[in-house]
Formats: sequence, structure tokens, C-alpha cells
Amino acid sequence: MLFAENRSLMVLKSLAVPGLSQINSGKEYGYVMLTTEALIIGSLFYFNSESDILKQESYEYAIKYAHLAPGHYSDTYFKHLARYESSGFDAGGYNNWIRQTALELYPYDPAMQQQYIAENCYTDDQYWYWDSSENRNQYNKIRNRSNDYRDYAMVTGGILLLNHLTSAIDVMRWSAEAKRGNISFSLKERTPILQLNYQW
Repeated sequence: MLFAENRSLMVLKSLAVPGLSQINSGKEYGYVMLTTEALIIGSLFYFNSESDILKQESYEYAIKYAHLAPGHYSDTYFKHLARYESSGFDAGGYNNWIRQTALELYPYDPAMQQQYIAENCYTDDQYWYWDSSENRNQYNKIRNRSNDYRDYAMVTGGILLLNHLTSAIDVMRWSAEAKRGNISFSLKERTPILQLNYQW
């Protein structure tokens, strides 16, 4: 029983720290798994850090060139900031687009038009206007780079999880109790699911 418990502990240790059980069992490739873990974690921190730095840079850029009032804004707001020359009712403005949409949705109902505009337009305290289209394009470039790093971090997070699972599966493979474990793969609403079942 103690031997079986040791095997179970090995799987848990390897799941928590990839390569640890392999190293303790004298398998040299465990060092590769451990080194890979360190590199992945380092990359994850780097990508998240770069994304945050560029996000802050794009925010400060908008304050300077879009005359944005400092404050807290939603991601949707920043998307609109990147797309429209201003938040106003002038040509190329977000509120102007809202007004045009209201006219299309309720062509014969001025009351509903006004209600739609009131519910969806930006107020004066959320106002912005870009000094030039070039400035808005530059803002988009900075923001897109931030989003790219965020996406890299998400992929890296998936690789980190895979490294942990790979290490645990490896222990189950050469463990004397391997026959008591099984792995299944399925899809749920187009999301891949990897399930590990292990009888302790």
C-alpha cells in the first residue's frame, strides 16, 4: 500500500512541478521538463508585462492626441476610440454613427430615435477627438501590439498547462500503477477537453 501511495505522490508531484518525479527517479530528461517549465513561466511573465506596458502607452497616447480625460474606461470604449475620429455628432464621430443607426432602426418614430441615441451615445465626460487620422492609426498600432502580446500570453498559458499534464502522464506511463490510469479526449461546444482518470 505504501508503494502505491508513493506512486500516487509521484504523479501529484510531477503534475505540480514538471520533471520533479522524473529527476527523483533518476530520469535525466526530467531536467529538460523543469528547464522548459522555467522558460515557459518566464515567457508568460514577459508577454503579460509587455502587454500591460503597451496598454498603458496607448492610454497615455490617447490622452495626449485624442484629448481623452484621464479615467477608467471599458474595453468597448477603447475599441470605439480606435475606430472613430471623435465621440461627437460630427462626421466620423461615434455619436453621429449612433444617430444614423437610430434613423435606420426607427425611420418614422422620432421618440424612439431619441431614446436610442440617449441610451447609446457617449456623454461629454467621455468625449474624445483625434488631432489627426495618423494619430489614431498610431494608437491602433500600439493597441494591436498590446493585444498581440496578450494573445501570446494566452497561448503560453496553454503550453504551461500542457507541460504539467505531459509530466504527469509520463509518470503514469512508466509507473507500476500505469494500468490504473486512463486518458480521454472530447469536445464540448467546440472546446477541447483533456480528462485524466487515475485510481489511487
